[in-house]
Amino acid sequence: MTQLLDPKLDYIFKTIFGAEDKKPLLISFLNALFKGCPYIKDLTLENTDIPKILKTNKASRLDVKATTDDGTKLDIEIQCNNTGEIPQRAFHYLANMVPMTLQSGESYNGPNVIGIWILGEAVTDRQNAISNAYMTFQPNFPDPYQIMTDSARIVFIELPKFNPKDADAKDLLTGWLSFLKDPVLMDRVFLQDKAVNEAMETLQYISADDDVRAIADLMRRTANDRNSEMTVAREEGRAEGLANKAREAALAMLADGLSVEKVSSYTGLSVAEVQSLRN
Repeated sequence: MTQLLDPKLDYIFKTIFGAEDKKPLLISFLNALFKGCPYIKDLTLENTDIPKILKTNKASRLDVKATTDDGTKLDIEIQCNNTGEIPQRAFHYLANMVPMTLQSGESYNGPNVIGIWILGEAVTDRQNAISNAYMTFQPNFPDPYQIMTDSARIVFIELPKFNPKDADAKDLLTGWLSFLKDPVLMDRVFLQDKAVNEAMETLQYISADDDVRAIADLMRRTANDRNSEMTVAREEGRAEGLANKAREAALAMLADGLSVEKVSSYTGLSVAEVQSLRN
């Protein structure tokens, strides 16, 4: 039997949920997630083009963007790895979804915007798999915590924190999250739902396509290489920051009259490095 591709790969996710003929699947997933806030009857997909061949390793727009029947703007992002700046990226993306200019006389009550991040690794220290982030007023006695506006929010779905055994087996969202986390281990009872069953059949079909597998493998390796480069850059930056702090501390100690040997011992810098700072 063909090994199923990972639906968390952005290329695979968009193939299953981001095509025009797959709108019912996306609507089913979103309604299971939103629990009626908003309830989606229909939506219009944007950037529906799905690349068939990658001629270069340049990034392609593989997010899923849509506008619901009530005007809500949606941006669905898939991120398999925790790159260390997901919350910041999510805020930046959400801000870019808000209309930047208003015509004279227009109301500030524009369309609601929702960013949805489906994550293959944990990025927060929260315990629940699903977290909704709003702009809020922080508690300041006697004022309590309060949501300032619900017109913009970010939904984080941290799949490693999702355990189907602890979830409501009758909730369709449990089926969708099980499918995204590991379709092989998903309880087959959820295949009784038409949309989930179609998603599984689509995944099985594209998993048997050699071209799709080749593209998915290329994109996975490209993403892994990019994440490795980012990790190295972060580590190098952290090391350089620590070295700068050590040099600053050494200069202060030298100014206080400590010997080169003691400064070296306290800061971890070599005697030669400390000596060069004094010169």
